[in-house]
Amino acid sequence: MSDNHSGGTREIPEILLEAARELGQNLEPERVYVRFHELLGDVIHHDGILVSSYDDRDDLIRCEYVWSDGKVLDPATLPPLPLNREGGGMQSQVIMSGEPLLFNDVAERAQRPDGVYYNVGAEGEIKKIPETGPAGTKAAMMVPVKHEGRVVGVVQVMSDQSPYSPQQLELFYGLVAQMGAAVRNARLQQEQRRLEAAEAAARAAAAEREQAAQVLEAVGDGIFLVDSDGVVHLWNGAAELVTGVRAPRVRGRALADVIPEWPALANRIPVAESGAMAQPVTLPVHIAGGDLWLSFAAVRSAGGVVYAFRDVTSEQQLEEERSDFVATISHELRTPMAAVYGAAKTLLRDDIFLPADQRQELLEMIATQAARLSQITEEVLLTSRLDRGEVPVEREPVDVADIVGATVEALRPQLPSSTSIEIDIPPDIGAASGDWNRIQQVLVNLLDNAVKYGEGPVRIHASRLDGVVRIAVADQGPGISLSDQERVFEKFYRADPQLVRAPGGTGLGLYIARELARRMGGRLDLISDPGGGATFVVELPQA
Repeated sequence: MSDNHSGGTREIPEILLEAARELGQNLEPERVYVRFHELLGDVIHHDGILVSSYDDRDDLIRCEYVWSDGKVLDPATLPPLPLNREGGGMQSQVIMSGEPLLFNDVAERAQRPDGVYYNVGAEGEIKKIPETGPAGTKAAMMVPVKHEGRVVGVVQVMSDQSPYSPQQLELFYGLVAQMGAAVRNARLQQEQRRLEAAEAAARAAAAEREQAAQVLEAVGDGIFLVDSDGVVHLWNGAAELVTGVRAPRVRGRALADVIPEWPALANRIPVAESGAMAQPVTLPVHIAGGDLWLSFAAVRSAGGVVYAFRDVTSEQQLEEERSDFVATISHELRTPMAAVYGAAKTLLRDDIFLPADQRQELLEMIATQAARLSQITEEVLLTSRLDRGEVPVEREPVDVADIVGATVEALRPQLPSSTSIEIDIPPDIGAASGDWNRIQQVLVNLLDNAVKYGEGPVRIHASRLDGVVRIAVADQGPGISLSDQERVFEKFYRADPQLVRAPGGTGLGLYIARELARRMGGRLDLISDPGGGATFVVELPQA
């Protein structure tokens, strides 16, 4: 090309049109710089090119693209330069004035103290002028890059040999304008792609969070997240069901405000670090007015500690029942078996003479204790069958007066002579719907309980109302405390555990009686005031 103007015979508009078309095809700012440099080399000779950006927020000029002595250098090798608002320095002059500049006396200008000048070598080494020697550049053109009237950068070309002309400056200015527009477009495209990628990532993250939330709601274990301040940020549906505490009540609040004993509980729950295996621990928890046994596991996360728990109250109760069963049955079997064993050993002795009446007494003891062993075994087996739903129950008319009378007569030989039983059955009471044998079993258990734990006389009363027959068995004993009134129907529970008022028992009689009543379509309730006796009421459908 000629040093005077442009590439060959082509006019400036033609060159700029081609540059706009070429530069607009690149969607990466770095590719725009490279293509701009290639186009510039076709029309203007140069030994170096520097593309800088300017940010008025910090008044710093930063290198974006640099080529020197045939090599593209790393822009990071050139440090940011502060804008010289006094007009010193060639780049600062362009930024402050907003006008292009042409210098054919760069070596002389670099000697002035009002600016900062560098020589940049082929390997990117930076040498300050004039301290390290004279400038290697003879001529330079610098033009501003503008956006909406503001200067946002500077592009400069340098020549080590020949000067530049005003015509070349005009062409260079036009090319830089095309480059600036292409870079802005590329950055807009780049930002759009970034936003689209961010939006896609946000949608994916939202979908993942939604899926995770759905999983958390679907799992059967309660899950909650507590931050370092003890504030709850997650409380899933299972946590609501297990504890009875609704999520809106606890989310955003300190858990200790909802569960006062939480700080003490948290100290007893081992927290595994992220990636480690959590160690579960089972603890009793008083919450929402009830007592639960919960198995906790905890893992530390970025947002706090994630706790997972499940309700093991039933398992705990089952374990307690097993323990009670072993203790109760062991105790109840020990006494009759010891009596049977002692009586049998006495009868087998041949070194002593036993009169006939003593031998008869020992034999009766063996029979009595064997019957007691049989009763204990029958109660345990019946309880097991009730729990499995294997007890058949008939539904037929049962005359209430007849079954009460028959039950009392069957029990009378086994009752202490001092025990008085009063029967008050209206003659028109009619029949109840149920199973004769099971109703009798219920009455036997109630009468046995009244005789053991209450005081005479024991009264049996029956009434009929609204299709229901009620049979009440009342004693005149000390009554049952309010805290024991519901528990007496639990398996193995006895309101007199020290056996102060009565001999031993399995603690299964009232449980069996209530379960049998329920299976016949009825119910068994207790009415008692401490010190005023106890009344057990069986309700059965009227036949």
